[in-house]
Formats: sequence, C-alpha cells, structure tokens
Amino acid sequence: MSRKRQVGAAVLGVCVLAALGVWLGSGDAPAAVASPPPPPMPGPRQMASEPAAVATAPSAPERPGVPPPVPADPAAPVIDEISVEKSEVCEGEENLISLKAHTPDGKDAFLHYSVGGRQGQRIPVRSWIADDGESPKLEVKVFGRDGKVTVAEVPHFTVKPCKPARSAFITARVRANTWSEFEFEAKVVENALPEGALAFQPRSYEWTFGDGETAVTQTPYVLHSYEGRKQDAMFSHLLVEVRVRGDAGEPLVGRTALQLVNPAFEDLATKGVVTLLVQFTPRFPELGSDGVVRQKVRLFHHQDRPVFIHNALRFPHRRAPTEPTGHQVVDPSALLGSSTIPPGRGLEFEVRLDTRKDPDVFSLEHSLEGKDSEGRPVRGAFSVMRPPPRPTRENSNPVEDPLLKAKILTARKLLNRPYVTDEDLWQLQRQGKFADLEASAQATQGMQRPDEGRDAPAKDPGLPPPGPTATPGALDGRNQAPPKPRTP
Repeated sequence: MSRKRQVGAAVLGVCVLAALGVWLGSGDAPAAVASPPPPPMPGPRQMASEPAAVATAPSAPERPGVPPPVPADPAAPVIDEISVEKSEVCEGEENLISLKAHTPDGKDAFLHYSVGGRQGQRIPVRSWIADDGESPKLEVKVFGRDGKVTVAEVPHFTVKPCKPARSAFITARVRANTWSEFEFEAKVVENALPEGALAFQPRSYEWTFGDGETAVTQTPYVLHSYEGRKQDAMFSHLLVEVRVRGDAGEPLVGRTALQLVNPAFEDLATKGVVTLLVQFTPRFPELGSDGVVRQKVRLFHHQDRPVFIHNALRFPHRRAPTEPTGHQVVDPSALLGSSTIPPGRGLEFEVRLDTRKDPDVFSLEHSLEGKDSEGRPVRGAFSVMRPPPRPTRENSNPVEDPLLKAKILTARKLLNRPYVTDEDLWQLQRQGKFADLEASAQATQGMQRPDEGRDAPAKDPGLPPPGPTATPGALDGRNQAPPKPRTP
C-alpha cells in the first residue's frame, strides 16, 4: 500500500472511533472519562471519608446538635433547696421531699409546689423500681404568680428491692357542707410479716395536723377543721402525720400533704375584695315540728378591723317559678343583728325559712355588700334551704340486712335522734361503736351450717320501731353539695 493510502486509512479510523465515542456518550451509559471536580469553596472542614461537595456559593453554617440554653425568666421562682429525708428506701417506703424557694420580686405569698405531680411543700413520696431496673426520677415544679414556673429534678436516692414490714397510709376528704373541715383515716398495711411474728395491733393514733394542732384517738379516724387558718398567702401547705402505736416497739408513721387555697387572700389580692366566710350550725338544715327551718350562720373575715355592711338582698328560690325570681331589700341590722362584723370570730346569728308560710320556696339566698375601714368593697353570701322530707314507712325502703338494722337502731340511741344518715353510720363505724355488733354477726355466721340458708328466701327482719331511720338517698351515698365559701 502506498504511503498516502496508509495515512488516509489512519485518519479514517480515528474519525470512526471519535464518532462511536460521541454516540455512546449520548446514551444512558456513564461517560468513559469524567472530568475532575472544580476546587471546593472555602467552608467548614469535612471528614476525609466524605466526598467533596460541589459548591457554587458559600455554604450555610452547620445546625448545632443541641439548642443553646434558653435564658431563665428573671421573674420565675428561684429554688433554694430540695432536701431528701433518706438516701436509701425500700420499695413503697415513704421518703419526705422538702422544698424551699423564693421569687426575685418578693411575691412569695403566691408560691406553690409539686413533686412528682403531688401538690405540697413537704411531700411524702413512695417509689418503686421500674421494670428496666432504672431508679425513678421525680420532677419538682415551683409556681409563682402569673404562671411563672421553675422545674428541677429531685436529688438522687436509691430504691432497694425490699419492702417495709408494714406501712401506714392516711386518706383525707372534705366533709359535706363545709369548705375546710376534713376527715382523716389511717390504715395499716402488713407487707412482709416474718415467720412466727405477730401482726401489728394498733392501740392508739397520735395525729399532727400541720397547723400546730394535735389529737390522740383510739380509732383510726379523726375530724379536724382548717376553716380558721390564716389567709396571708394564696396557699396553705400542711403536712398531716399519724403515729400509730402498738403493744410494743417504735410507732408506725404515716403522712400526707395538703395544699389548700385561701379564698380570702385570693379575692383581696386578685380582685381587691374583702370576702366574708361562712360557717353553718348545724351543717345541714333541720326542719322543726312547727315547719320552720332554723340555722345558725357565722360570718367572719380576716381583716384586723371591723367591716361594715350597707346593703342586704334576699332572693327566694321557688320550686316551680312562673315568673323570674325577684329580690327583696333587707335591713342588714335586722338580718344580722348588727351592721358591723368585728374581726376574729365575727358575727353569729340565726336565719329562718317558714315552709308553711312559703310552701313553694325551697331556698332563701342572701347577698351582702359593704366596705371595710379602708374603703375596699366587702362581699358575702349564704343560704338557708328546705331539707328533704324525713324518711317514713311510706317513702322509705325497708332495711333487710339484720346487721345494718342493728347499726341503725344503735346509732339512733347513741345520737338521740329519730333518724340517722349514712354519714352518721360511717362516723360511728370509724369510732368503733359497732365492733360488738360486727363480732356477734361474724360469730353467728361461723356457727351456721354450710348448707343452711342456701335456698331459703331471705327473712325480712321487719322495720325498725316507728320513726324515720335514714334520710332519703342516704344509702346510695348522696350528700348535699357544700356551700360556696365566698362570692364568685
């Protein structure tokens, strides 16, 4: 082949290869040759294992993994101390957590607290080990005025996989028709009685109510009123304690925390109103044989000087009103016996509702207005109500349980009343007044043959002696709603 033909063939081969490369590059196959990336722009240093990023503009700063701490609210409460009574406890054993705090603006009167969701400044907590073996974590919250709150954790304490031999618990509830009279009941629970050991036998109960008052009872039940407590803060923080003493050994201690709102302080601090508080004697209205309801009312306040009542209104509430209920203007001195309510115990007087004169009236509501010595408004309200009809043979169900019947008859004798309520029975039960009756009933049941009385119908013991035995609705646990301690 000549020299010219060799050169022409080589040029043709190069052209064919170039065309083939262009055709292959236009398809989905990757390019045979990749051009090197441009040099990276200045920015954060990257790890060697990461591919270099192609950037055409300065990169954004990295987002931090943990957000910066938010500055504390300068008005939020400051927790000064969280103290733990015991560094080690068994599961279910009480451990007292105590809190101290203050507010930067000095408004400590609005402080209130919670530990693990329970309210109070000194709170006995009981802890158990979680399923994963983790120790429990308790959170403390301290609240100030205007919703300011500070949160912290309770210092660590160890919960061991053991149980106390026994524990004492306290239950508390407000009595019906009061706003701060409490019923406390203690209960002893045996957890792990050693073999051959005797069960704990309570003999006495020593109570401390957190307000400086104490009491000793022979039964696990006590009443205590906080209605006269100071109203110098939004809340009263109380630690109630019972020391249960047995035949020998150290007393068994149980505690519970109460955090009570103080209505007189709240109304004065938030509304600028002096509130008149109310106490009724008796707690529930009673209808006399002459058809008149008589009830004593004690009005009192927490000011250092007397308050003066200028206006009094009476609102009769009727069973089936045919027109809007009006009101009557009443002379305060005629209603209260005086237009001045002194400090301290205040003023006590009697109100009446004549059910024969006003047969369709079921309640008389009274509203009071006045001023204190500094010119601030004074507000108060109370009502006298018609009680439900007394129980009779015609409107009551017969008592078929012999033990309940015996308790009712015993209660009527002890209280010297023609009828008793469920609350009366519960109170006497807690005081141990029916212990002999219950022991006798258990002995009778033990002597009964196993097959005796299975198919025989229950024998009706008959009704108690003439006269009502229990208020309507008493056996289903219903109670009258307590009165409002203050005006809305």
